[in-house]
Amino acid sequence: MNVLKFGGTSIENGKRIRNVLNIIRDAMHDGPVIVVVSAIRKVTDLLLDAALTACRGGGDYKEKLVDIERLHTALVEDLLTGEKAEDVQRYLCGVLSELGDVLHGVSLLRELSEKSSALIMSFGERFSAYIISSYLSQEGVAASYVDARGMIVTDTSHGDARVDMEASALQIRERLNNADSIPVVTGYIGSAPDGTVTTLGRGGSDYTATIIGSVLGAGEIQIWTDVDGFFSADPKRVRDAYALPFISYAEAMELSHAGAKVLHPYAVHPAMKAGIPITIRNSMNPGAPGTRIEKLSSEEAVSARPVTGLSSISDIVLLNISGSGMVGVPGIASRLFSCLARHMINIIFISQASSEQSISLAINALQASKAQMALDDEFAVELGSRQIESLTVRQDISMIAVVGKSMSGHPGVSAHLFETLGKNGINVIAVAQGANEMNISFVIDSHDEDKALNCVHESFFLSRRKVHVFIAGTGTISSSLIGQIRDHHETLSVGKNLDIVVCGMANTRMMALNNEGIDLNDWQSALQPREGERTIGDYLARIRSRNLHNTIFVDCTASADVAAAYPELLRSNISVVTANKLGMAGSWDLYETINDALNSSNAKFLYETNVGAGLPIINTLNDLRNSGDKILKIEGVLSGTLSYIFNELRKGGAFSRIVRQARDAGFTEPDPREDLSGADFARKFLILGRELGFRINYEDIQCESLVPDHLMGQMPVEEFLEKLACVDEEYDDMNRKAAAEGMTIAYAGEINGGKAKISVKMLPLSNPVAGLNGTENMVVFTTDRYFDTPLVVKGPGAGGEVTAGGVFADILRIASYLV
Repeated sequence: MNVLKFGGTSIENGKRIRNVLNIIRDAMHDGPVIVVVSAIRKVTDLLLDAALTACRGGGDYKEKLVDIERLHTALVEDLLTGEKAEDVQRYLCGVLSELGDVLHGVSLLRELSEKSSALIMSFGERFSAYIISSYLSQEGVAASYVDARGMIVTDTSHGDARVDMEASALQIRERLNNADSIPVVTGYIGSAPDGTVTTLGRGGSDYTATIIGSVLGAGEIQIWTDVDGFFSADPKRVRDAYALPFISYAEAMELSHAGAKVLHPYAVHPAMKAGIPITIRNSMNPGAPGTRIEKLSSEEAVSARPVTGLSSISDIVLLNISGSGMVGVPGIASRLFSCLARHMINIIFISQASSEQSISLAINALQASKAQMALDDEFAVELGSRQIESLTVRQDISMIAVVGKSMSGHPGVSAHLFETLGKNGINVIAVAQGANEMNISFVIDSHDEDKALNCVHESFFLSRRKVHVFIAGTGTISSSLIGQIRDHHETLSVGKNLDIVVCGMANTRMMALNNEGIDLNDWQSALQPREGERTIGDYLARIRSRNLHNTIFVDCTASADVAAAYPELLRSNISVVTANKLGMAGSWDLYETINDALNSSNAKFLYETNVGAGLPIINTLNDLRNSGDKILKIEGVLSGTLSYIFNELRKGGAFSRIVRQARDAGFTEPDPREDLSGADFARKFLILGRELGFRINYEDIQCESLVPDHLMGQMPVEEFLEKLACVDEEYDDMNRKAAAEGMTIAYAGEINGGKAKISVKMLPLSNPVAGLNGTENMVVFTTDRYFDTPLVVKGPGAGGEVTAGGVFADILRIASYLV
């Protein structure tokens, strides 16, 4: 014999009830069947709304009553014909009249007791069980309606009753043993010893099924619902959650008590005690194997992951009672728990420090006011004498439970968990873990709940990790970066188990956002006009509101406004990769603020491309310093444009013609004066100087501009290029003089003793700078270790692809930290 329980979504319309008929017929091939049903979907909520509406007085509850009648009448018209339909309609008419009388009484008294509420809530299961038993009989499956009020005996806690198993077993055996037809039993409801109706708590039909199955020694208890089984996490909140093929009784109990709604929290115990397996099946997908809940073999337990699943409870508050006067005082905890028990307040979570100065409890938010008043009264003397200093209630929190039978004795699970949370900036308010090591529960702010569930699930359950990237700027660097991410997606996915998801892009006019990832093959089409949200602050607000785990913000702009937002991003634990120099080369105040924000968060901040595009200059500098080497001097060329101009100048030719040639080749900004001013070079040296620990500003850099004074004013680019010929002879003379002395000229910089200088220099041909070609950049580090032979970093220092490659490398560095 098997017990089959069908939830409200499985029977919400005629099509699904016909599907249930097929499931029952298939089950009958394996032996006798007992069916337990919930109320059809929405009916329990409608009954509750009707009760609350009636309690406020007036006749508005009648509209809810009409809705309830309409739902069930529609089912009867769809499923039943002839005498069966007439019989069910007569039954509905009589029971709806009874329900109307109860609601009318509540309306007159304007009082809704737990006893009245339980009675009202019982009607949903009574309606559905009668309709389904009649339909089965009509379709040739002998079935009978069974009201569980005559079998399930409980205490007098009408709204969340405790079952008297011994008394219930006698009634169940008497009613269901030797049944000559399939019993269709009302789930969720029972009766107190005085005959009044009680309910088993929301979702209690599962409990009804396992009680009956355990008493009658069922071969299996099947819980038919609308999901494919117990999932590794709530699939509505964690996209990558998957159905678990099997879990232990203990794990199912832990997950259910910690918020997993697939099974009633009390439903596991009767089946576990009787050794009867429970399967969770999907009535809309009966071919899916579902999840089997049973005692796992030692081999299965050893082979399982340390963590089986995650669950969470959202609508809770944290009560905290604290005071130095609690230390060593016997009875405080006893009085606390006894007081809450007397007022029927269920405790979800308990945490106490070994100092005994505080006890934290999580309870349902609906009971917060009641709990606080009860505890204020219980501890009035201690609060008045300051023995207990405060009793506080913290709102808007969630509890997450990490559950797994194999966590016991498995080192590093807690470390891994809290490291993952820390890297994502999720603050843990309180923690509790039982001695059996099967459940680590922690309390966090509710706005971090989805983020925590996703990052913890990914960390423990998935081999492939995700980082979520938001890009500012859609120009050359961004376009190249997107192409590189797209082209290397498969390589990273297979080789590194890494999935880089571009979730956002924005410029001052357009924006695209998609938590699941923008299509990188057609990202331009995803961009939509930004109407009323054109500032960087608006974009950041969108990013923060998504609160995705493993988030990286990538700045591919040259905007001071975007750079000024770095501290805010870092304080929000969003890592930053930037090709924009205006942050680290901005004002000293901004530089300090960025570093302060970085030090106070768990985010990362990488800006390698600020100095050498794709060259590892910042990393090399930091490696030298972190390994204890002392950097004595930095020299080099950090402008691909100016490197090209002077490399060509050595070959002979007019300075103005080479500048025009560089502009035409795309090596300069549209106005070459921006490059010739040396400002970009100076910002790079400013960053290097600051990295060396010097407190310097842009004005402290001695930078020789290559733009003649009389050509610095406003004039068209073409006019400037024509007039630039006035310096051709000067550079020609410099070139000849250098050649005569066996030297060469270069536009190069040097940082030495906290001073930075950039200018046109005459250098020996043996100098590494003399060997540059094209747009190559070079930095020469002279250190204690690299004194006789300085360390040289050399390579391409300009171009969208090169810079994008450096940005991509920084993204991968942060990804390796996050995941």
